[in-house]
Formats: sequence, C-alpha cells, structure tokens
Amino acid sequence: MSGSPKYTTVALDAARQAQVRAARRRREEERRRRREEARLRRLDAGIAAATARRDALTARLRHLADTSRALPQGAEVTVEVTRLAALPHPSDEAGLARTGGELRRAERRADALTAAVAGELTRREHGRALDLILEPLRELVDRERLDPAGHRSVAALRAEAQDRTGDARRFTETHQRLGAAVGAHLETVRDRQGQLLRLATETDELAGRLAAVLTDAEAAGVAVAEAAELRAEVADLRGERDAGNLGRWEHRVDGLRRRVEAVTADVDARLDQLERMAVIVEAASAALPAAGLRVVPGSLAERDSTVVFVAQRADGSAIELTVHAGDGRGNRLEYRSDGVDTVVETSPDGEISRCDLTEELLERFHAQLGRQGVDADGLHWEGKPGHPRPPAQQARERAGHDDRSRQ
Repeated sequence: MSGSPKYTTVALDAARQAQVRAARRRREEERRRRREEARLRRLDAGIAAATARRDALTARLRHLADTSRALPQGAEVTVEVTRLAALPHPSDEAGLARTGGELRRAERRADALTAAVAGELTRREHGRALDLILEPLRELVDRERLDPAGHRSVAALRAEAQDRTGDARRFTETHQRLGAAVGAHLETVRDRQGQLLRLATETDELAGRLAAVLTDAEAAGVAVAEAAELRAEVADLRGERDAGNLGRWEHRVDGLRRRVEAVTADVDARLDQLERMAVIVEAASAALPAAGLRVVPGSLAERDSTVVFVAQRADGSAIELTVHAGDGRGNRLEYRSDGVDTVVETSPDGEISRCDLTEELLERFHAQLGRQGVDADGLHWEGKPGHPRPPAQQARERAGHDDRSRQ
C-alpha cells in the first residue's frame, strides 16, 4: 500500500498487562509440572538404588557375621547389622541424602570390620583372609574404569598375597598392604560414583529444562536457531557417563547450563512479545467495528517479528495494520492506507501531508482501543503538520468524501 505509514505507540493497561503475565505464569507452571514429574522419577530411582545398596551391604555384613562368629570382632559385626536394619527408609530428597550419608559411613565401618576380621584370620587361615579382604570389591561397578590405578594396585597385591599363602610372616605383611590398597580403592570408586550420580542428575535436569522450553517454542512457532545443536549436545553429554572423564563432564555441564539459561531467556522474551502482540490484535479486532472498520477475514499473518492484518472502510478501501511488540521501539500499531485522502501542501516550513479523513477514522479507532485496555499516544506520520487539522466539515470539502457518510 502506498503513502507514508502512520503509527501510534500503545501501552497496555493493568488488566492487559496482567493477561500477559498470566500467560507467562501458565508457561512457568507447566514447566514446573514437568520438572516435578522428572524430580519424582529421579527420586524413585534414587530410593531404589539406595535400597539395593543397603540390601547388598546387609548381605555382606551377615556373611561377615557368620565368618566372625568365633572371633573377637563378632559382636561388633552383629551390632552393625542391627544398626543397618534400623536405618529409616527415605521418602524425599533430604531423606535420600541422609540415607546416602549413613550408608557411606556404614560401608566404611563394614570395610574396617572386614579388615579387622581378615587380619584375625591371617593368623589362622590365609585363604579365607584373602577372600574376605577382597569381598567389598564385588559390590563395586566399573571400578577399573573409575579408578584404573587403584584397580592395578589391588590386582598386583592380590597376586603377591596369593603367592605368599602359607608363609605366615610374608603373607601378613602383604595382606596388610592389600587391605590398605583395597580401602583406598573403595574410597576413590565410591567418591567417583557419587560424582557420576550428581552429574547424571544435573544432566537430566538440564535436558528436561531444555526440552520444556523448546516444546514451548515449537508450540508457538518460535524458531530456536540452536535447537538441533543443543539437543545433540544433551545426547552427547549423556555419553560422558561411559567416558569416565569427570572433569570434562563437569565443564560441559556448566557450559550447557549457561546456554540453556540463555535460550530460556530468549524464548521467554519472544513468547512474551507474541503474547503482547496477541493482546493488541485481540483488542484491535474488538475496537475496529466500533470505529466503522471491518477486519478482513483471513488477512492475519506473521511477518518476521510482527503481526499484520487488514481492515476495510465502508467504501471497501483498505488499511493495513502492523503490530510491533519487540523491536526496541515499544509496542506500536502501524497503519498503511491507499492514500486517497492524502493532500500535500506547501508551507513556509516545507511540504506537509494531511490525511484528515484517515486521521479522524483512526482516532475514533484509538478511542475504542482504549476501551479495550490498550492506550494509544496519538497518530503520527512523516510530514504531519504541527497544528490541528481543519474541522471535519472542511475535511469533507477538501477530500470530497467522508468515510462515515458511506457507512
């Protein structure tokens, strides 16, 4: 459409602003719901893992109790079995964390008791002593990958102890060194298992947050340039669990967290912009008929970061309305018309453009728009005269027609 575009800057009233805020709250509540579902799944998995860990330690202590029944350490082992049985079952994250700490301390006490019983057995039976000192290692998964140096040290000392079975003096010394190596290996592996669990949990949380925000973006037709790259990064990041490089995994989690936060902020800003535009379009669609204009069905379209639709006057001439809500220049309505009522005059200050009938029509529209909760700051265009337009009667004479007379 020809002619200089006219525009007005609009402000949403309290009710319309609340409408935009409510839309964001609904998005955030939906994301919170999804995060809560994911949290409960992780909690259930954590409780199941803690239960399995407790059961394994219970079985190990009962076996140790049988082994140590006739030994000085037997009573201590029985006390430890009873203490472990009294450990409360967790029902939430705090309880799960407490249970994890209690289990870790119980495992250390069990390790110490195992070493003590094994030491006692070295004076009585070398083969059983060797089996007993190595028994805690059977519980560990991926210990060679998580602590390769410790794994090699234990393997070498085990072979040395096996060679010295039957040699009371040399076996005892090697058994002591093996016990120390097993203890250090257990600590290292369990520490790294804890780090793996933490990083896996953080990775899952980030994956859930990313999936939620990308789902919101896709539902609203908002393009996220990094979407495919971020999804690939999440998939690749989950593979770090098998790679075993905890430092690299930690670094990548930190980097992904920053990117997810940035994408979330960008998407939310765009969704807020779309919601503001939707509010303005909704208000304009309600205000136009009261101002003598008709929205052309099927004319609504998105162009770049704007929404465009067309209204018709009673004579069938069109006004194109463009809604801006995120280009840094405020919320605006921009109008383009066919310019049939535009008159260019020469003044001492240069050429000025009048379009009195369109101006009067749009001002009526702005009054109706205000009743819909969207306030306009007046009508502006390039070359607009600084003094008021002629009265409506003069405007009719100048243009030869009046939109209202044709309605």
